[in-house]
Amino acid sequence: MRVLKEKMNTPFFHIMCQGINKEYIFSSEQDKIKYMKIMEKTKEEIKIIILAYCIMNNHVHILFHEKDTKQITKYMQKVNLLYAKYYNKKYERVGYVFRDRFKTQPIYTERYLCTCVRYIYNNPVKANICNHAKEYKYSSYSQNKFYTDTPIERKIRKFICGEEVQEEYNEFVLLEDEQNKKQIHEEIFEELLQQKNITLKDLKNNKELLAKLVKKLKNDYKISFRSMERMIGIGRETLRKMI
Repeated sequence: MRVLKEKMNTPFFHIMCQGINKEYIFSSEQDKIKYMKIMEKTKEEIKIIILAYCIMNNHVHILFHEKDTKQITKYMQKVNLLYAKYYNKKYERVGYVFRDRFKTQPIYTERYLCTCVRYIYNNPVKANICNHAKEYKYSSYSQNKFYTDTPIERKIRKFICGEEVQEEYNEFVLLEDEQNKKQIHEEIFEELLQQKNITLKDLKNNKELLAKLVKKLKNDYKISFRSMERMIGIGRETLRKMI
């Protein structure tokens, strides 16, 4: 199981863990409900804040609000161990249930945080399982439960409920200085590639998709053409002409 780095300049982490060999490990309603119950019970024991989650057939997304990364690792280890014991017993099997490493995405900007929430809840919509995130029973979309009422939790609560957010919460500040901008931009770019299920090489050969992604990086994330040139490997003037 992966252990997160202890010091990261953000309390927000997007975790994705997947079934071994990408197999279906939440194929039945009973399986998904079992994982949800284990998540809830373990959350009470470890006292960790989960802002959003969604359980699909072969993977799960979880968005944490936790400064101590050791707590996240501890939580994921316990939840997945308990579920693996249940799964192996139910299906009379032995061996690993989850891949050996869960993917982690630290989140440094408010814009990216809300994008992550939208991405997590829209997983079943993109998979054509339902028409709207609120229809999916195996996510936290309708629960909207938080331990506290901090500015960011109020904002996400409004976002989840579909309300338009006009307020600016000055209390909520994530570090986005020059030192970590490069890392932030790379993480955003990698996440977008994963969402599109495409490699950098394939992206560069797909001019239409490349243009859309460049426009999104510029307009939604305010990433400079200089940074995009470094990440994509295409000259900034060429990228600028795409939008």
